[in-house]
Amino acid sequence: MDADNKVPLPEEEHKDHPKHKGQKRNLWPLKVTIITLVLSAFFSFSTEIVSTKSNLVVALLICILLVLISIIFDGIGVAATNCDIKPLTAMAAKRIPGSRIAIRLVQNSEKVSSICCDVIGDICGVVSGACSAAIVLRIVQYSGADSHKLLISIIASALIAALTVGGKAIEKAIAIKNSKDLIMLTARFLAFFSKEERKERKHAYKKDKRTR
Repeated sequence: MDADNKVPLPEEEHKDHPKHKGQKRNLWPLKVTIITLVLSAFFSFSTEIVSTKSNLVVALLICILLVLISIIFDGIGVAATNCDIKPLTAMAAKRIPGSRIAIRLVQNSEKVSSICCDVIGDICGVVSGACSAAIVLRIVQYSGADSHKLLISIIASALIAALTVGGKAIEKAIAIKNSKDLIMLTARFLAFFSKEERKERKHAYKKDKRTR
């Protein structure tokens, strides 16, 4: 058949049609489920080994660390969804380190929020609950208060829940008011692991050195 007489493909069969793009995006729930499964298994296994083999102080520190991680990542997820991209674009035009990564974080705010708030936040919440059970066992072993085990367990769970919820409430307020600063701080941290950003910093350093 002559090239000019080819019958055009239906609109929905075109590879760039929104229908096909939507089908690609539908893979995200599967990906995030697999990521959650792997990270949850890793966090649970690591915490279980460390908390059961260590003393009360170490178990408490691990539990506090998990709560802090949950709070921090929740703030990053909120900041990504609330950050205005225009100031970041202006910063990228000036070649400010980390600005390009910050733009990508905001452009993919839905995925960033899902990973930070749902995946990491929820995993840390579940694992910190398991860690609190190990703390209760340590307290009971050291104090010999077997009869008060239920009461100690309730108090420990309530304290961890209160710290997590209260910390997230404070962090969300900060993240909404300072979304650009928090996203830039996150982007600068990620820039240390980016080859592109390292090359950009070297280029900026050489350029600044030549102008002096």
